[in-house]
Amino acid sequence: MISKINKTVIPLGLVLVLLGAVFSFGCSKKRKVPAAVESVWKADQNGVENSNGFAWVSKYCEKVRQCADGDMKTLNPDSEAILEKRLRKDFCLEKFKESKVYTLAAQEPKLVIDRTISCLKSATEADCSLIKKGVSELSEDCKWLQTLQNSKE
Repeated sequence: MISKINKTVIPLGLVLVLLGAVFSFGCSKKRKVPAAVESVWKADQNGVENSNGFAWVSKYCEKVRQCADGDMKTLNPDSEAILEKRLRKDFCLEKFKESKVYTLAAQEPKLVIDRTISCLKSATEADCSLIKKGVSELSEDCKWLQTLQNSKE
């Protein structure tokens, strides 16, 4: 019985850690984000529709949700409800807007957008088993993103 629980909880825990790693939100004070930042993330890349940063964040959130589906069915109803909420597109996007990478786009928009989208694209194209092991291992851009998100400032 315990072995079955561990096999279920561990992959699910990895998914939650993954979300936390990509969208880590310290307890630090919220900084005022310039209004221009949102427009940077909303801008389609090279005129391609649905290629903006927010679109890729949504695709990533959907991929994580898809990868977690099997594990969620084994949770108790309360835990499942919490995870369902955290994986909703609107909640996921709001959390992303609190992340370091989101605010850094005001300083270095091209670099930040390109590297973030590259990582999210790698993640959305990866097998769920690789995502559960950790997104930072998928590409150099994903390593960069995790390092940025986990940095002190």
